[in-house]
Amino acid sequence: MLTGFIQKYKLVLLMGLFALIYGLIAFVNHYCFRTFALDLGVYTNALYDYAHGQWNDASMFKEIPRNLLSDHLDFTLILLGPISRVFGQYTLQLAQIVFVLFGGLGVYKFLLESNLKSSLALIAVLHFFLFFGIYSALSFDYHSNVLAAMLLPWFLLFLQRNELIKASVFLLMMLMCKESIALWLASICFALAIEYKGDKKRVLYLSLATLFSLGYFLLAIKIIMPALSPDQVYGNFKYHVLGTDYFDALKNIVFHPLEFLSHLFRNHSGNPKYDWVKTEFYIFIALSGAFVLLLKPTYLLMLLVPIVSKMCYDDPAIWGIDCHYSIEFAPIITLGLFLVLGKLKSLKLQRTLAIVACIFSLAVSIRLMDHTIYLHDYNRLRIYQKGHYSRGHNIQIIHQYLNQIPTNARVSAQSPLLPHLAYRDKAYMYPIVKDAEYIVLSRVEPETYPIDKQVLIQGLNDSIASGRWLLIIDLQEISVLKKK
Repeated sequence: MLTGFIQKYKLVLLMGLFALIYGLIAFVNHYCFRTFALDLGVYTNALYDYAHGQWNDASMFKEIPRNLLSDHLDFTLILLGPISRVFGQYTLQLAQIVFVLFGGLGVYKFLLESNLKSSLALIAVLHFFLFFGIYSALSFDYHSNVLAAMLLPWFLLFLQRNELIKASVFLLMMLMCKESIALWLASICFALAIEYKGDKKRVLYLSLATLFSLGYFLLAIKIIMPALSPDQVYGNFKYHVLGTDYFDALKNIVFHPLEFLSHLFRNHSGNPKYDWVKTEFYIFIALSGAFVLLLKPTYLLMLLVPIVSKMCYDDPAIWGIDCHYSIEFAPIITLGLFLVLGKLKSLKLQRTLAIVACIFSLAVSIRLMDHTIYLHDYNRLRIYQKGHYSRGHNIQIIHQYLNQIPTNARVSAQSPLLPHLAYRDKAYMYPIVKDAEYIVLSRVEPETYPIDKQVLIQGLNDSIASGRWLLIIDLQEISVLKKK
């Protein structure tokens, strides 16, 4: 009993330590204007709408209004809406951190249920919390596939316990996160049906879950999302190296398997600067423990959909180690790795190899923060350097004047400023202005997407010259215009 209490105490301390680390990444980035209209601003604005009983029309970044669910079928934002009345603009980043910690707890419980020693399960949680994909995800805004990935260990736990109703609850929660999660879940359930091939009840359940997930995916992309879109089409197929749509892609994969396999490894963008991006990612996950899954092929099969989704995407930025595009690998690699280690007869060897795995996972995450082939803003991750806590200009004065803008005013703001103003009824990503009462821009902020800096400065000057706007704050750090 005492040993169990000590292990739980260590688990709580471990979760507390990483809660602090994750907070230093996510919340500091937000305060330092390293979060953006796409996607934290959009989703924060959606939270406001859902919290106030209305649909979000995506007008923040769309000239023609459309239900945000036509972009991604994400129902978790609706569930988080009421919570946002308490936590406001920090709701989504807080939710991500809580879910990552919850996922770590699920890893611990699942491995205990799989008859691993509690000390080994605790090391597994450490490995999970050190996984590079978690850091890259938390350092870049908010995305609901992070939530889905963190629910997976709990689905596996209740499946292991043969508590199928509870497992179904978590399966449904994962499906609610995003339409693309359904395709991943189908591959997971198919792989698990192989894993439990001797158990007729669970095989039947997993077979039905596979078909249900596929059916949900088809229902989402063929009926629900097109019905919510003004042009009545699903516009998120972005794998044109495979075909024109999902069915064409599947046909080409079946009839041209060698060409398909080549797409998983080669640079099909035509831009030589992305030549080694895929290779880097494979090295990252291999050193994080994925190579051990060769001894656990069903878990390797669970990674098939995330790998294809990454490597065949139109935008090469998705192929690499940045942002939230590696989060699905975290629970599967950690669980598969430690299930293999748990089969070793020597407890001493188990612990030694587990610690080595944690060292490699830490080394990979440090590499992510230090220098990578795929270039990204390293200051988003370097919590051990002063640059992470500053922006090269006076961010305090920006916050001072942002706080003076009325909370019920309609605003149009530069992308990094907008997440701080998005929790309101109407907020637009500049140069979209529409019926805005305020325009908020920064001359010193380097991020000006979707326009370049010269166009932004020219737009500011044109607005002043038009006579329709009054320049009420004019500083290098921030300019605020109010409609006359």
